[in-house]
Amino acid sequence: MFTSPSKHSSLWQISKRYISSNEVAQALRPFLFLVHPDKYAKFPEIQTQNEKSLQIFNGYMNDLFPVSPSLKPTKVSFSIADKQSTTFRKIHINLTGTDPAKIVRDALESCELSTSELKFKPSSSPSTRHSSGGLGFTTTNVEEDLLRSYLKRKKATVITNLYDSLTNQRDEAMRKRREAKTLRVSIQEDISDLKYRTQLKDVVWQMTWEESHMRRCIANVNRMIDQAIPETRIVIEKAFFKNVLRFGRGSFICCDGSIQLGADHVPEQWEQTCQEYQIRKNQIPVLKETAKQLEQTFGGAQILLPHFKGLAQTLTQLQTLTVRVWKKEALLRRVEDSAKNSMLEVVTSYDELAIGVDGRLYIPCNVDVPSLVQFLEENAKKAIEINQHMHHLMNELEFARDECCKELKLTGLKWEQAFTPEALLECIYRLTHCSDDIRNLVSGLSLIISASPSIYVTSDGTLSIPLNWS
Repeated sequence: MFTSPSKHSSLWQISKRYISSNEVAQALRPFLFLVHPDKYAKFPEIQTQNEKSLQIFNGYMNDLFPVSPSLKPTKVSFSIADKQSTTFRKIHINLTGTDPAKIVRDALESCELSTSELKFKPSSSPSTRHSSGGLGFTTTNVEEDLLRSYLKRKKATVITNLYDSLTNQRDEAMRKRREAKTLRVSIQEDISDLKYRTQLKDVVWQMTWEESHMRRCIANVNRMIDQAIPETRIVIEKAFFKNVLRFGRGSFICCDGSIQLGADHVPEQWEQTCQEYQIRKNQIPVLKETAKQLEQTFGGAQILLPHFKGLAQTLTQLQTLTVRVWKKEALLRRVEDSAKNSMLEVVTSYDELAIGVDGRLYIPCNVDVPSLVQFLEENAKKAIEINQHMHHLMNELEFARDECCKELKLTGLKWEQAFTPEALLECIYRLTHCSDDIRNLVSGLSLIISASPSIYVTSDGTLSIPLNWS
């Protein structure tokens, strides 16, 4: 049974549960495997959608242990591979109430995953109320009906006219921007306190996070340190000392020696990652040496080691590929000649030989070497041309962004990773040369070009606009 450990527990009414956060994490593994964004790297729109939805889903689940007073019902959507065809299908999950067992069951059933192995059952309580100092939240059937009605209306109403939207939403955007600025200052203070306490060099988020999720991550790290036994606390402090702490998907030591803690993981997993730090950091020189050997094997090609990738996994992948290539001595010269001047990234055994949008060549660590040679001879030069073209486009895109911000007096302009540079350039060019009416309304705002078809204000006051705004 869960009770609030806080000395203010009398202010809360916590529902009886027979399920822990660890049990929730274990039960959700099949679901998380199906919807995980990394599975859809070749489908940017799906990857972006699933990443955002998973962030919201994890945030809601984290707010159940203990129940947060800011908990609000919401709905998330994911795209998963259809078992009956080669297409994708959408699943929708309503996040309501405070019973994690019910949400786990709904998530599994939405993906047609078995729930027969679940050792817990949803609570029979129809609603749970939480209140503190007069602020409260209640989950009822009426509220769920209102939520469904709101989502239905929102989906049906798609507004793409920028002038009309700005006329109606500018005040809201400015208000949220002021509120978000205050919250960001508060979060920065939390980060500064954590850095002072642990001697961290920096705190970095690997994804686009809402401020509430950022604050929760910082609070959870402090809670982990407070609740750790003395021996574990010393280990955590040594791992954090003069290091970079990242928050993202999964918990591991990164290729640059920084520590990443996963938002989808529990503090016990975070502690385990910190305990591994002393061992893993000794592998960094081995990783660099292995990358250097692989670079020579591939004729001086650039071997990419993204700093945010897992050190242990990356090292294993590089070593596996090196051994496989060296075993094919007859093909070594062809590998060296065909890969010259290219840019390579070694990926998992579940990936395929492919050319990235920036011209990098993705090489699976267990690749068949004759197939690799053929792929390099057919695609290496093309990949180099793509890389050069993309480099030119990205420079042009950055210049266009700066000009647009200057012309419209924007406080910021960004975009989701679902678009080609050419499409973004066209959109930004139209923004830069918009009418005077739009110029006056958009001045002082921050914009994001989104895959969403409608125009709306985000929680931090940014105005989200579609690529084809009118």
